[in-house]
Amino acid sequence: MHIYYPKQQSRAMPWKNGQGETRELLLEPSGSSLDHLDFDYRLSMAIIKSSGDFSRFPGYRRILLPVSGAGFALNGHPYATYEIAHFDGDEAMHCTLLKKEVTDLGLIYQPDKIKANARILTLPFTVNLTLEPDHRYLVTLLDGTLAANGQAMTAGDTLALQQENQLELACSRRATLAFFTLQPVG
Repeated sequence: MHIYYPKQQSRAMPWKNGQGETRELLLEPSGSSLDHLDFDYRLSMAIIKSSGDFSRFPGYRRILLPVSGAGFALNGHPYATYEIAHFDGDEAMHCTLLKKEVTDLGLIYQPDKIKANARILTLPFTVNLTLEPDHRYLVTLLDGTLAANGQAMTAGDTLALQQENQLELACSRRATLAFFTLQPVG
């Protein structure tokens, strides 16, 4: 089973700390909310226009990566485009832009329910991946063109897969994507 989340249907929302805006790509489970901190995971994309402190999410873990721009430093540690940062959602985190504004892709998740990981894949050709049916996978296209299990995608689109054994990533030209694996805990 897969669900397609086109970027155009993402929801604009203010940052929890009120210092910017994010595009919420998906929030699970349905009916949960960022305000109540009752979600299992949330995938979003934001433009960071200036240096500043990140919102805190007690009880959650975060995966964050710059997907355009020169990158940023988190508490002094630099991350170039497509480098992945993992940190605790309650940790005080200061972001310093390395040059101009940066677009980031972030996953916030409850570690007592989900074990999450992310990889960046740059594909010059079609590949087939074997999946674990009890895991959930999120594929966000960052650059290029791609069809994931037959679903045509453009930059910023996300495909969520669950109870699938295989994933075909078909591209005729180079495509770069973020590939998240969400494994249930327990």
